[in-house]
Amino acid sequence: MPKLQSLLSFKDHPQNIRKRLLRDIIIVVVITFTCLLALSIYQARTVREKVSKTIISDASALVKKRFIRFVDPIENYLAVISEWAKNGTIIQRNDQELTKFLIPLLSPYTHITGLLIAHNNGGEFFLQRYDGGWRSRRLYPGDGRRIAIWHSWNRNGQPFNTWQKKTDYQSANRPWYKEALNNKPGKISWTEPYTFFTTQEIGVTAATHWQEEDDPDSRHIIAIDLLENDLLEFLNNLLAGKDGHIIVIEKDGSIITYNQMKPGKVDQRPAPLQAALKIWQSHKGKEVSALKFISSGQVWWAGFSKLGQGEPSSWVGIIIPQSKITENVVQKWRQTGMIGLGVLILAIFLAFRLVKKYSYQLKDLPTQHIGSNNFTNELMALINAGESTTLEFKSTLRTNLKTGKKGMEIEIAWLKTITAFMNSDGGILLVGVEDDGNILGIQVDHFENEDKLRLYCKSLINNHIGPEFIRFITLKIKLVKEKQIVVVECERVRKPVFLSIGKNEEFFVRSGPSSMKITMSQMVKYLEERR
Repeated sequence: MPKLQSLLSFKDHPQNIRKRLLRDIIIVVVITFTCLLALSIYQARTVREKVSKTIISDASALVKKRFIRFVDPIENYLAVISEWAKNGTIIQRNDQELTKFLIPLLSPYTHITGLLIAHNNGGEFFLQRYDGGWRSRRLYPGDGRRIAIWHSWNRNGQPFNTWQKKTDYQSANRPWYKEALNNKPGKISWTEPYTFFTTQEIGVTAATHWQEEDDPDSRHIIAIDLLENDLLEFLNNLLAGKDGHIIVIEKDGSIITYNQMKPGKVDQRPAPLQAALKIWQSHKGKEVSALKFISSGQVWWAGFSKLGQGEPSSWVGIIIPQSKITENVVQKWRQTGMIGLGVLILAIFLAFRLVKKYSYQLKDLPTQHIGSNNFTNELMALINAGESTTLEFKSTLRTNLKTGKKGMEIEIAWLKTITAFMNSDGGILLVGVEDDGNILGIQVDHFENEDKLRLYCKSLINNHIGPEFIRFITLKIKLVKEKQIVVVECERVRKPVFLSIGKNEEFFVRSGPSSMKITMSQMVKYLEERR
């Protein structure tokens, strides 16, 4: 009902053309800005995906490159020393010869803390970085409690202290020994962090083994130790911030270490790390430059790269939240949004200034309403200007002044004017004003009150023009010079407006200060030119 009532009611406050122009310009600006904003948001999301993939891929490649520099010497030493050992070059040497050979080899790489050469018969040589120098331990073949022969060495490989100590140590019980023998000969294995026997520090060990050609049961193992603190410090330096993860893993998915691991504490792997590891394993352990997944309600990206050529023994993975990756992108997008908002405000301001600048030209446009702030003066100015294409005077709404009786011809006369206004450029009908501009008033129409007058006008418009056009008409009843007049303000209507008289429909347009009826063919041509 409210919608129907609105359709059948006269407008109370029509907007003037300046306000409507300003409103329309602002609407166009806002719609354009909204479309651009929507496009920017869509592109930002697309760009964010592409940027995330690119950054995680580049970061993964960079981490791999730097980590290879870190572990390459270790794996190279294992490979080289293994080859020498196979030929008897190392095994046959005594402790001093081994030390003089190995210390220059290991010294440049301070993150290597120790090297072990062992045999499955229980024999072992262990060289360890210690107190600014080196020390070694020799265990001869055998089982159970044995004598360990220790030497202290200076940087030049010269001994300065020797002692012996009984020990229950067995190479076969150590993680590196088991990892190496569980792998293929010549392949390098990495342990998970464990406690070193000698120093009780936590670290990881890379190890490999080989077997003698003439004695398949004879196994040699060579291993290199790294302290976990050194490894974690290196990993944390690779990735700024606390949100990302770098993980080093075996081919089977077992974790060697990761950057946020707490040394000496129970391993509580973060949920994103576990989720990324599962996804990588679902890809059958292949290299993946960019994996997207959700963990803990957050979007993450991960990349996994193998360390080494062929079938590597270890892999490195990088796991970063998307918010961290696209932080700069989001910040730039916000800056762009602020700039866009500033442009929108500027555009609205310029639209206002533009309308104000050309307001003097807009005054020359057809007058379609009279302002309420200075109504009497504006009305008198119109009356003094006389009838025109957009202004017409009628003495009464329904009374024939010659006969003093109500006449339909009087009603049709002002309805023709309203129809002509809407079919042309709009205009104002003043009822109660004679052709010469004399204000007569509508007292001769004898309406009981204003409500009855409005109902009468609305009924005629609905019946003869159509209720759908009532929204283009504003009816005002004003007292001017103590006489009541009716002001009917009509807007231009884009579609044709017909006046129904009996069974006929007629089409009227304004021609100078009068309304003119035109034929159907003229109407078609008129409407085409009017578009």
